[in-house]
Amino acid sequence: MRTILLRTALVLLLTALALGACRKTLTPEKDLYDSLGRFVQSLRWMDINGAGRFFQDAEMGRAFREQLRRRAGLNMTDVRLAQVVMTPEKTRATVTIEMEYFVLPSASVVRHEIVQQWQMSPELDLTGSKWFILTPFPALP
Repeated sequence: MRTILLRTALVLLLTALALGACRKTLTPEKDLYDSLGRFVQSLRWMDINGAGRFFQDAEMGRAFREQLRRRAGLNMTDVRLAQVVMTPEKTRATVTIEMEYFVLPSASVVRHEIVQQWQMSPELDLTGSKWFILTPFPALP
């Protein structure tokens, strides 16, 4: 019985080490796309607190959350990445996001393009991201 417990503990330890090593081997591009995917998904599902965590400046994150909370009846129908252009140093990126939404009681879908500047940080934040939004979220039409 003791041998089984030791083997199980060893397997769990090796698995944890392997997973930890995988996180460190992410390239800046993969890490950026991981962060962008989580941001886009949070925005699509109106998880404004989750999406707001990606703003480097806490005040910008608060303004983003306030703006979306004030838009009563806002319903996202689609949010997708349109373009990502990284600098040669791979520490900054210009990201274009296309959003489609409607605001009740209207059923007319509005299409809006947002261009954001993202920057890589040397440290992970609480969400596990190294990439942050530098630009304020624009007012939605």
